[in-house]
Amino acid sequence: MLGKPNSIDPTGIPTSILSPISAVQPIEFLIYKEYETSEGVKGYFRDSQFLVFVNRILAFALSGAYILCVRQPRHMAPLYKYVYCSFSNIMSSWCQYEALKYVSFPTQVLAKASKIIPVMLMGKLVSRKKYDYYEYITAVLISVGMTFFMLGSSNQGKETGVTTFSGLVLLGSYMLFDSFTSNWQGELFTQYSMSSVQMMCGVNLFSCLFTAVSLLQQGGFYHSLNFMLQVGTNTSRIPCKSFLDTGLFQFPKFMLDCVILSLCSACGQLFIFYTIATFGPVVFVIIMTIRQLLAILLSCLIYHHYISAMGIAGVIIVFVAVFLRIYCNQRLKAIKGRRIMAQVGSGKV
Repeated sequence: MLGKPNSIDPTGIPTSILSPISAVQPIEFLIYKEYETSEGVKGYFRDSQFLVFVNRILAFALSGAYILCVRQPRHMAPLYKYVYCSFSNIMSSWCQYEALKYVSFPTQVLAKASKIIPVMLMGKLVSRKKYDYYEYITAVLISVGMTFFMLGSSNQGKETGVTTFSGLVLLGSYMLFDSFTSNWQGELFTQYSMSSVQMMCGVNLFSCLFTAVSLLQQGGFYHSLNFMLQVGTNTSRIPCKSFLDTGLFQFPKFMLDCVILSLCSACGQLFIFYTIATFGPVVFVIIMTIRQLLAILLSCLIYHHYISAMGIAGVIIVFVAVFLRIYCNQRLKAIKGRRIMAQVGSGKV
């Protein structure tokens, strides 16, 4: 049995999602958005798994069409290799959403801020990667800075919820699966030199299969289609203004939101896979961490959320750590370059 879920706002939205630090995900936005039929009947769509399925199948279709139309490098990777990162990706998403219900706010902050460290440790396990000392130091600094900033920019009061053991297990599983996914994909890029579109197609193929089996087993397809489509109602009650207004769809705006979300998700996946293939999983996680910081910072500035001195100090620490990482990286490259030139000049190479 899972522990008692944390507090829910009277609107039905978990308090962790209402906080500016949550950086509301598009799927969460659709789940908690109120939709209305032409007759004024209001409804909410609650099946996040179906939304993930729609995202994945559209991404698979778009990447597959692109591969058929544009010449790609020869695909060398066995298909089963995609199963591992596809399954871990699905499990990380599920564990993330479930964990938010059973862990306290400070625990959520600490987990979100320290994602870089598990990714580096997983990289040593999966790819036998070696990291310099400055990379560990900057990873810790970024984690500390993000923790300060997220706690300092929160409008949460003293009621932060309770962390249960099951919540910690889910949170730990999320970090484990999430760190494995990017590292495994990075290893596939290194080993088989496939394109980002080929990776996108392979991963989403198995993601579609996994989510479809789960939806069929739980009856999710029936409930989701029943929400989307008119069942046993008069479809000629209003004049048709567009395809979405023909009366076939019960909540036309939901269909439009679903398509837009899926297209944005597919485009985002292209950038994600390209970043992992070009710069590696650690740089990708750092970019996502900085993106989260900037998104929260902009939200605080636009909507006039309070940022404490601790939050401002956190922003400074993060940017100092990022610039320190860039400086150390360039410095080491320059030192290695001089050593190679020296060896060439002395005739040792």
